[in-house]
Amino acid sequence: MPVHTHAEATAFERALRALGGTRPGSWFFSHTLHRLDRVSARWAPDRPLISQVLSGLPVGMLTTTGAKSGLPRPVPLVIVPLDGGWAVIASSFGRARHPAWRANLLAHPTATLELDGRTHPVRARLTHGEERAAILRSAMAFYRGYAAYARRASQREIDIFALRPVSQFEQR
Repeated sequence: MPVHTHAEATAFERALRALGGTRPGSWFFSHTLHRLDRVSARWAPDRPLISQVLSGLPVGMLTTTGAKSGLPRPVPLVIVPLDGGWAVIASSFGRARHPAWRANLLAHPTATLELDGRTHPVRARLTHGEERAAILRSAMAFYRGYAAYARRASQREIDIFALRPVSQFEQR
């Protein structure tokens, strides 16, 4: 998964990322991108999602188990690469409420992550302290919109989950 830092991004990618950090851009993308990504995942499952192609951001499809329904709930998210895994940020485009997938991961931490044509069974863990701060710094290197999201969602802490391959847990 090529991760384009802000400096490495094309002018078009930087413009889309900047737009995504604004209120109108966040509203537009929050109402359209997940629909386009779900269609692209269905039609071309081994290809990058539309939002990844357009923005140059690492985007994957995280499938959680519904906290109440118990049903699979796929959601496209920006993925933060980590040593030995990934992270996802529950920013919800800076909205006042947490995204639904956050409650799903808290209730059922086992999920699947589809990324670059591969499916990874993962276990999610809520991060805190320096680990959380380090992940956020890493994410800010390629998407500065997280700062705007944090300002808009100042009444809540934006949670960050580390995703580790289930195979790492089985080896212990």
